[in-house]
Formats: sequence, C-alpha cells, structure tokens
Amino acid sequence: MNRLRLASFGLRGFVGESLPPASLIDYAAAFGTYSEKGPILVGRDTRYSSPMLHAAVVAGLLGTGCKVFDLGICPTCMLQFSTTQLKAQGAISISGGHNGMGWNALTLIGADGGVLEPVGGESVLDCFHARNFSMASSQHPIEIVEASAFAPHYFSRLAEHVNVDAIRSRKFRVLIDPVGGAGCAYLETFAKTLGLQLVPINATESGYLAREPEPRPRSALQMASIISHTGGDAGFVLSSDLGRVSIVTETGEPASEEYTFSLIASHRLAKWTGPIVTNVCTTRMIDDLAKHHQVPLVKTRVGQAFIMSAVNDMQAALGGEGSGSVVLPAFSPAFDGFMMMALILESMAEQKVCLSELIRSLPRYHIIKRSIPCDSHDAYRAIEALKELSVFAEDGQIDLTDGVRVDWPDSWIHVRNSRTQQLLRVIAEGADGEEVEQRAEHAIRVVQQAL
Repeated sequence: MNRLRLASFGLRGFVGESLPPASLIDYAAAFGTYSEKGPILVGRDTRYSSPMLHAAVVAGLLGTGCKVFDLGICPTCMLQFSTTQLKAQGAISISGGHNGMGWNALTLIGADGGVLEPVGGESVLDCFHARNFSMASSQHPIEIVEASAFAPHYFSRLAEHVNVDAIRSRKFRVLIDPVGGAGCAYLETFAKTLGLQLVPINATESGYLAREPEPRPRSALQMASIISHTGGDAGFVLSSDLGRVSIVTETGEPASEEYTFSLIASHRLAKWTGPIVTNVCTTRMIDDLAKHHQVPLVKTRVGQAFIMSAVNDMQAALGGEGSGSVVLPAFSPAFDGFMMMALILESMAEQKVCLSELIRSLPRYHIIKRSIPCDSHDAYRAIEALKELSVFAEDGQIDLTDGVRVDWPDSWIHVRNSRTQQLLRVIAEGADGEEVEQRAEHAIRVVQQAL
C-alpha cells in the first residue's frame, strides 16, 4: 500500500519501499530542467530520511546546471516566503508534512513562492517520465550557497501584517507543539516578535515524531491535558512542516482543525472584504461567514496548488482548507503556521476575548471524518460506483469537482481519493449529529461494496 505518489505539486512515498534515491534525483532534475537552470532554493525538515532526500535533490539540481541555495532545516512556509526574496526560479521543500513516520516528500514551489501550479507541475511530470533532462556540461560551474539567514526578514515582514502592539499588550502565554519538526528553531523568535510567554512542547528537533503529525483533536490531547495547569491562553498544534495548525482553548478543549480557517476568516473579513477560496470539503462555517460578510466564495479541488491558483485568479483576500491550513496572500502565497497563529492571537487581542469565546461565536456543526485504506485504482473505481448510484444522493445536489460531494439543505457528504496517501476520505457534516453519522456510514458501506 505504501506506493510512490506522483502529482503535479510533488512526489511522496515511504522511505525504503517506494521512495528510491534514483527517483528523487530524476524528479529534481526534471524540476531543474523545467526551471531552465535558474537558482533553486532547497529546505528540509528534521525527519531521519530528510538528509538522504536532500543529497539526492541537490545532486539532481546541480546535474541540470542549477545554482542551489541551501536553507538547511526550514519550514515550508518560510522557504516559500524566501523564494521571491532571493529572486529564485523556484524551490523544493523536503518534508513529510502531516504524514506519519517513514513517509517523506518533495514539494515543488514556483518562482512566485506558491506551490507549483498544475500546468507547470504537469510539465515537470512529463519530463520526469520521459527522462528528457537538460544536463549541464562538464565545464559548467557547480554552485551551492548556504542561505541560512532568512529568518530575520521573514519575522520582520510578519510583524507588518498583524497588530503587534495589541498582541504584546495581552502578554499571552501560548503553548506550541511543532512535533520536533522544522519549526522548532524559530519558536523563540516568533514568541519574541509578538511578546508571547512561550511554553514549548515537543520542540526539540528530532527525526522521531512524538505524536501523530496531522493536527487534529486526537493529536492535541497531550496539550489539552496540561494547558489549564500552565495558565495557557491558547495552544497550537502544528504539522512538521508548519503548513497545518489546530488549536486548543484555555479550557482544554482540543478544537477541530476546521476551526483554524473559520476563526481567521471571521476575523479578517470583519476588516478586509474580498473573495475567499476554499475546497469542496471544508466546513459549512466558511459558507456561513462568506454569506454574512457578503463576499464571493470559490470552491476548488483539495490541495494547496488548487487553492492558490484560485486565490490568484480571484485576487482573493484569503484562502484555506478544513485541514487547518490558511494562506494570507497579502503576506505570502503559503499555508503558513506562524501567520495562522499570529492572526488568531490578533483576533483575541483586538476583541479582548479568550479563545473559547471566539470559538463559541462561530456556528457549530457536527462533522465526521473517516478514511478507507485502498490503492488509487480501487479508489477511483469506488468513486465511479458512487456516481452511478442515484440512491446515494437521495434527492441531494451532486458536485463532481473533486470526487463526489452531495449537498442537502441541512447537511453534506464528500468522498474523494487522497492525493497524498493510499486512502479514500469520507467527510460528512450537518446540524444533526445522528443524521450525519448515518450518512457517513451509508457512504462507507457503498464504497466498501464497490471495492
């Protein structure tokens, strides 16, 4: 089941099984060829396998004549921010992100700092499969530049996009858990920038992941058990690449990762109006907020590349997904954990309320998320079976943007093939918890019969 996953935005696999070094070299060479030998940034996380992936990536890029700027251990969002600052042609982030131990990935970043758009990614895939690389001559100079001094400018710019004075005045005590990942070295600088009292958890760089790296309530239980005892005002649980964030309130409630985007959207739309972009399986809270603030809401396929493409097309004020990811395009074209935390703290500071009050101010729905292990071939076959079963829709409105989504007046359900794991994902949401559970179980039965 741990097969190599290829997509327009990157490559993902299980080290030792589906992620051979030769494929990594070829993929980097394909990106170097696509980038026309331009300067490329490379950053990695702390996983045990990341130095091996780093060596393969650098070799592939140098082989095509690219100048490599090596940022070392670097969160993906900071790598994306630095791409335009260093005037690079693109970047490669080496990080398993929200995937568990053993997994790792390459994520391709374009010259604008955003995840490479699907059209460009398809060109890289064509080059990779054809192995039609533009290799440098033996006389071409090899250039590797250490570029580790990227953090000061990043945090300086971050401070320009939030109300630092309001946040500092509250002297928040904040718990942050970066799961031993790429953000560990930058927590103190983040806290100093915003005047926070930092309580770090799992904040020593390590290839060992002390908890499930996907931020959600069950991976936040450790923090939830201690936050009230430490006097914490807010808790933030991060993915290893800082692209996803879930929250824990001062009362010890581990909130669904769906609240991250909803809290930030509620706060930003009260001050800056404009279109917002999300995917087809994010909570209905976003629909309610867009309607309340009378702004257009655009829904895309799941994935940062699709979100950013729509953000650019619509010149949107905000984009995000229900996985705990938000992009503020005025700052950076990245799902940025530091920015997400800063905006939530800004909301608390300006409204002079605690985190639990912010959550209570939002509409609440029952949401269920399930996953069914299966390979891609079987997953697509199951989705096709769902499309053909009219009984599944039960008079609902069908949306085929990404997998199958069915909407009813008071609920919805979505089934799609994951592009990062060998899974089918089933998400259902509605006002009635019992009805939501029944719809989810019905969908799962239909899928399992089709597999």
